[in-house]
Amino acid sequence: MIYLIAFLAGAVGAGLGCVAGFALGGVLAGVFGISGFEGGAGYFTASIGILAGFIGLIAGIVLALRYKGGYRGFIALAGRTIAVLIAAAAMVTAGALVRLATVEHFSDGNPTLEFEIRLPAGMPAPERRTIDFEMQAGSQRSGGQFNSEWMRREQNRVVLSGFVPLYTRTSSRILVVTLPDQPKLLFQIGLSATPKKSEDYGKWQMVSFLHDTKQDGAPRNPRQDENFEIRLKVPDWTRPYVQPTCAPSGRECPAK
Repeated sequence: MIYLIAFLAGAVGAGLGCVAGFALGGVLAGVFGISGFEGGAGYFTASIGILAGFIGLIAGIVLALRYKGGYRGFIALAGRTIAVLIAAAAMVTAGALVRLATVEHFSDGNPTLEFEIRLPAGMPAPERRTIDFEMQAGSQRSGGQFNSEWMRREQNRVVLSGFVPLYTRTSSRILVVTLPDQPKLLFQIGLSATPKKSEDYGKWQMVSFLHDTKQDGAPRNPRQDENFEIRLKVPDWTRPYVQPTCAPSGRECPAK
């Protein structure tokens, strides 16, 4: 019980120490003339706050052990303080791992985004080996694959078909498509962090941005004649998965 009391006392001490440290850091930054340019004053204040919080953490634990636990000797206090710190670090680490596992990743398998990309009218069909798909989701990068029926025609427009696994729960996803002699196509995928399941494709959507990789500069809006379009669906990934057949391209389908 005393260790729980010491842990709670340390948490209170850390909180009070941080508050006092941030206040003191703000005052000292002004006294020492530390400029706010490029965040200098802010970094200094944060450093003082963190240091004061750590001191408050130790002080809270030691005071609880001394006055509630009755420990007086240096060795007895130091050993038990270290034990409380290790237990606190283990709890924080476990909490962080659980948070990452439940927030950033799917707990019931990985969805697969299936998509079709429609090229502008009259644009010739590209060779399969010259096409590349990549999903960018935060720091996660995952390569796309072709379906077995990877290309068809709708009147005078070519339609490409593929899929890509979704490993990360985020609403910030961009599908990057590389075609020969064309700017990179950047499709912003308008799905929630946990996508809505659907067995049918949604509506066609215009490409979000184009990036002329041979020129310097940021991605740009597409011109009227650059009407690359995409539609997509995310089948129910909690049911037995039937993986789309990959076209023979020398790459394996992503494991499921």
